[in-house]
Amino acid sequence: KQWYQRRVRAGPSFLLRVVLVRGQGPHEGVPFSHSICPTTFGTEGHQSTKLLYFQIKCLVDRGVILVGHNIAKQLKFVNIQLPGQQCIDTVDLFKSSLGATHPLQYLCPRLLDTEYNPGPQHAAQFALQLYEKFLELKRAGQFEKTLKSLHEGGTVGTV
Repeated sequence: KQWYQRRVRAGPSFLLRVVLVRGQGPHEGVPFSHSICPTTFGTEGHQSTKLLYFQIKCLVDRGVILVGHNIAKQLKFVNIQLPGQQCIDTVDLFKSSLGATHPLQYLCPRLLDTEYNPGPQHAAQFALQLYEKFLELKRAGQFEKTLKSLHEGGTVGTV
């Protein structure tokens, strides 16, 4: 047999930061897990990804619903796919009918009346607040009007 040596090229390397915050109870919004996983795998990256996988699997097995901004895409980088009913992505909630999406920097001041602070902990907390705002707008029957105003570039009034 003839053996071939394959050259493996490293793809773009970056760190995936996953912060889990509590969504209910007296500690709502308080982080309880913070994982950093490199997307190019060495031994260290493999171990941190494995730990993240088992943390999320444990939560999913308990019926926890995970909410995040672009969460499905981020977890896909480390080969974690969640059941659709247990993964709520705020990018998809506030997507226009034409498929336009907005970053947290755009959504926070318009929907939450707060300035966006960068960082994974704040991103997790803002995603939770956006989901709560989505539920509030749906209950009030104002979601479609708010979404239209959001995608027209206007400032959304509070409900």
